[in-house]
Amino acid sequence: MAEYLLRCAQCGEGRTEDANYVACPACGGFLEVEFARVPANPIDPRFASIFKYHPVMPYDPTVEDIQAHEDLEETPVVRAGRLSDKLGIELFFKDETVMPTGTWKDREGYVTIHRLLKNKVADLVVFSSGNTATSLARSASIVKGPRLHFVIPSASRNRIQALKKFYHDDYVKVHFFDGSNDECSAQAAKMAKELGYQVEGGFANYARREGLKLLGLEILLGWKQRVDWYVQPIAGGIGIYAYYKAHKDLGVADQCSKMLGVQADICAPMVNAWKDGSATLEERHIPQEVVPSEFVRVLRTRRPVDSYPVLKTIMDRVGGRFEAVSDRQIHDALRLLYLDEHYRETYKRSGKLVGLEPATALAGIVKGVGEGYIRPGEKVLLNVSGAAKEGDIRLEWISDLL
Repeated sequence: MAEYLLRCAQCGEGRTEDANYVACPACGGFLEVEFARVPANPIDPRFASIFKYHPVMPYDPTVEDIQAHEDLEETPVVRAGRLSDKLGIELFFKDETVMPTGTWKDREGYVTIHRLLKNKVADLVVFSSGNTATSLARSASIVKGPRLHFVIPSASRNRIQALKKFYHDDYVKVHFFDGSNDECSAQAAKMAKELGYQVEGGFANYARREGLKLLGLEILLGWKQRVDWYVQPIAGGIGIYAYYKAHKDLGVADQCSKMLGVQADICAPMVNAWKDGSATLEERHIPQEVVPSEFVRVLRTRRPVDSYPVLKTIMDRVGGRFEAVSDRQIHDALRLLYLDEHYRETYKRSGKLVGLEPATALAGIVKGVGEGYIRPGEKVLLNVSGAAKEGDIRLEWISDLL
């Protein structure tokens, strides 16, 4: 059984998980999962799916009857041969579109729900722009609890309605709110206070961070290839933390690749702060408004003030950076995803299209190659973080490639 404490990064206090914490009860600081020890082989071959990684995860199938709750197999890593040749690098796709709801957020769904049940939380209020809500809803509906109350931007209404099959009305209540991601997050906190429920916590929720850590564990313990760059789209940036945490927990933090976190330039507060050399996210870095864009559906978080300082520290350690890309660059990168056969075949087989968020990340790679900080011949792993939801993509953008 994995032994761990919740350790405050601010005051240093460690405590057992005896409640549903999203902040240090002593000082309000940032909590991290600290494992007492990690075995030489952190894979337990007696278990399948995500449960084989339990020696470095905050759940334990050896003492808990939890295997029937989830079956998330490893997702494939695919070499993008033609795109590699075009860009002059070695590019690989980590294809998270094969997850049950089509997004890598399914990894955090189960870990979060398991934690809530373990700590006897009956109701939780959650802000989500769509993907996290769908993944949590799926897991809660499978496990049969707890009750989730989602606050979702009205702009995501069509996306959510198309995913209703993952929602069970006994465990999921959806509240649409006219506002930005940040305004919806504030509304969720307000609703939780009014109802007397707990609020999910976003980046502060260690369970979500540990859930996304599973991707890093798969790469390190399953794929076992070293890369020069790991690249993903970011809004709050949980995945950047989680990828580094996988290395840290396995004792190889000094071997972590450089990381590139990519935002759309219409909402790029982390890029603004990073280019300013700031250790914290200040008011001058935050866009006053996020203009409408049909190429930016999800990456619209204006105030990731809690996550940026943590991510900035990590980026400094690994030699990573943040990057912003335009609508045109996202459009062009979306088309590049279909240069290789993998996603053309995926569409022919299932009708599934790659989402705008992975296209945003790929646009960052293209920009990095053009500016020279991603060097010729370097090995780059792109987190293809999710499939497009209904209405996200106009088929005429890519129909000539399919």
